[in-house]
Order: sequence, then structure tokens, then C-alpha cells
Amino acid sequence: MNVTDAPTSSLQGESTTASAPELAEQDMDLVFDAMGQLFGAKFSSQWGSYDADGAWLAELSHLSRRHLELGISRLRQQVREAARSGDEAWPPQPVAFAALCEPRPEDLGMPAVTEAWREAAGHAHDPAGHRWRHEAVRLAGAAVGWWEITHVQPSRVERLERRFAREYTALINRVMAGEDLTPRQLLEHDGSRSAAEMAERAGREVAQQQAEAAGLPHAMNADQGLRSLRAALGRD
Repeated sequence: MNVTDAPTSSLQGESTTASAPELAEQDMDLVFDAMGQLFGAKFSSQWGSYDADGAWLAELSHLSRRHLELGISRLRQQVREAARSGDEAWPPQPVAFAALCEPRPEDLGMPAVTEAWREAAGHAHDPAGHRWRHEAVRLAGAAVGWWEITHVQPSRVERLERRFAREYTALINRVMAGEDLTPRQLLEHDGSRSAAEMAERAGREVAQQQAEAAGLPHAMNADQGLRSLRAALGRD
């Protein structure tokens, strides 16, 4: 899965995207060493022993070392399968190898994009009360906007799904790069909270739900939504 469109920013002003670590010369050496082992002269006769003209780096610069390792692993499997069937394996061009490096959700124990979208759309009305299969699904849904998902017009569902796919793909790459997506609040057990803290959190969640039910923008926080509701009802 390789989504080429630029990821959108969330309505909360924060995108799920993050810059991949820059590849270094030794990372290109890793690729060339692996290609030489797998293809021998078929690779070196075309590309030499290192990335002299920078063609490989240009195609792979958006990836991390873990992406490269994934691509090499997939390429090695392709060579094995070709050998078993009696076919001849040829080295890929840089752009084809870059595609091999792109992780699929299932490589990381994450639901596929279509499954993730189905889950996000099915639980957008109560994201806080749902036990998500993976934190990335919740984050992608939040980046698109729960209010937007629950109130989308039928003619715009496909467009919103594509937007979700871009955000989710960006999160897949962040997981691939080793980032921990677990939010700090999920690490806190409710048993450590006081009754007052629990009541305050419950009140904020109710206020947010009321704001969304009234059609107020999702970008508002709970306090802003409650103030707007009061103003609308003449209860300032």
C-alpha cells in the first residue's frame, strides 16, 4: 500500500504524519550489499558497488532503515520463490524496491485499511467507549474528525475514506519507524484517579457529545462546546 497523496492535517490542527529519519550512507550500503548477495553481477554490472549517482537514495530517502530491511526481506522471499519454480530473478529498479519497502498493516499486526475505516466509521459516535483494535485506527479517525465521520453526506463518504486512508498510512509508517503511539492517558489506570477527577472527565465527555449533537464544530473542546450550548439556550 503506497498512498501518494500528501497527508491532510487534522481539524484539531495536528496531523498524524511525522518525518522519517534521514537515511545515511551506510543505509545505502546495506541495500547494495543485499542486492549483491541476491543478484551478483546482474546487479553490480548495472549499478556498481555503491550508489554513485544517488539514484537509489533519491527513491528511498522518505523511508527509514526498518523500511529497507522489510524490502530486503520481501525481495529475498521473491528470489527463493523464483528458485523453487525454476525462474530467473532479476534485481528491481529503485522505484520498484521502494514499493517493496512500504509496510502493509498486517506486517505490523494492524488491521487493513478497509477494516480500519469500517471500525472507525462504526464507532465514531462513541470513540471513547470503544476498545480499538489498534491505537492507529483511533488516531486516524480523530485526525479526520469524529463529527465529520458521523455527519458526512453519502456523496462524500468515498472522499472521507480516502482521507482516512492517508492518515492511517502515515501512522503505519510511524509504527514501522518504531514510534509508540500509545497515548499517555491510556497508561493511567482509572483506579488511580479521585472521584472528583472521574466526575470531571465524565462531565467533559458529556459536554463534548452534546456539542457534537447540536452540530457544533468538532474542533471545539468540551468547555468551548458547553459555553456555546449555554449561549444558544440563553443560559450564559
